[in-house]
Amino acid sequence: MVRSFRRSIDSLDGIFQFVSEFLTSEDLAESNAFSLNLILEELFTNMVKYSTESNHEVRIAMDRNEDQLVLSITDFDVERFDITQAPEVDVDQPLSERTPGGLGIHFVRQMADSLSYEYEDRSSKITLTKRVEE
Repeated sequence: MVRSFRRSIDSLDGIFQFVSEFLTSEDLAESNAFSLNLILEELFTNMVKYSTESNHEVRIAMDRNEDQLVLSITDFDVERFDITQAPEVDVDQPLSERTPGGLGIHFVRQMADSLSYEYEDRSSKITLTKRVEE
């Protein structure tokens, strides 16, 4: 399934609905929704917040490969930002000593089984796999 969403935080409800429709169409447990919604909220929100020069919609694709979900999110006409190269967050460091930012990407990395990044012709694509429950 593939859908495009307007570059607005207001699109999150539609994205969550898209996740629910995908889970239903693939006969997957609704318990998968929490982590998928959290991953998409983080990635989509970062794209909207930090790639302000683009007016293009963000495309989200979900597919199932046996017990794996393959999710990709593509942002068009944007600068390169390779999520796989973002600095690690030291979650053991006291809050008062941490630099703000990066915690959402940390959560995405923890929830995904694999994570990759492609950038071509000013299009930024993040693809991840995640084991899903039936």
